[in-house]
Amino acid sequence: MDILTHALSVIFLGGNLDIFLVCFGVVGTILPDMDILMHRFSGRDPRLYIFSHGGITHSIAGSILIAIVAFSTICLMQLSGILSLPAEPTFRILGAGMIVGGALLHITLDYLACPGIPLFFPLSDKKYTLGIFPGPSLFLTVVSVVFLVLLILGFAGAADIYIWGIVFLGIIAFSFIKKGLIACRFRGKEKIPTFHPLHWIIVSENDLEYTISRYSVTGGVYWESTYKKRDGVGEKEIEALAGDPEMKRLRYSSYLVVFERKEGKIRAYDPLRVSGLIFYPADYREYVTELPVP
Repeated sequence: MDILTHALSVIFLGGNLDIFLVCFGVVGTILPDMDILMHRFSGRDPRLYIFSHGGITHSIAGSILIAIVAFSTICLMQLSGILSLPAEPTFRILGAGMIVGGALLHITLDYLACPGIPLFFPLSDKKYTLGIFPGPSLFLTVVSVVFLVLLILGFAGAADIYIWGIVFLGIIAFSFIKKGLIACRFRGKEKIPTFHPLHWIIVSENDLEYTISRYSVTGGVYWESTYKKRDGVGEKEIEALAGDPEMKRLRYSSYLVVFERKEGKIRAYDPLRVSGLIFYPADYREYVTELPVP
């Protein structure tokens, strides 16, 4: 989700808490998206793929760690006189709880969206998602931007955050119900939402191939394509690629990966993103290598 919606969610849930505590929560919910600043490093070195956007700071352990570091920094700034905040131990405990809670709220909301986040890193870099939103939710973003504009122009007040909250929860509930209906319709298949609220991508597979379909709630399946999982590439060659940092980054960034031999090289790619059906994440859609390795 967008950073504005994350911040407003804390303000909405914070209710009548002390303004300083709400600010701690807002800081906490913004922190995980600071990983955008690490892209310049992860983009240069494939071994650092977990430091890309939606990576380590969006894990449970990573979000808590970055929140603790931020809270410690705020405390040091307070002790040095840079910030003036209440000094009571109770306030500090509540402040720490709010900043950690804000970070966890962030990854909870991001868990709703594709392609998912590595919740249990460093134990595993596998991504998890409830899959009710196609990455950023355009509807939530529009609602949040409109609310902010109304605030700036004076047509809405702070109390109207509850109206935003009702719309916010309504969109989530509607998307959850919609995903449930699609899940019942396509049992055993992967269901990926698109930015069109009535269109979905459906992925089914067998031992040899993936079948990708485009589905409309009102018109049914209207497009279908099949991709071989291994087109001229053997299992041993794929196993030899498993430890390659470029391959790990590709798998981490992809919904699914297929392999093909072409002109003496092996090409691994995500057919969903290469074909343009899905554009996020935009980077690392394919990898071509000189393998096989002896």
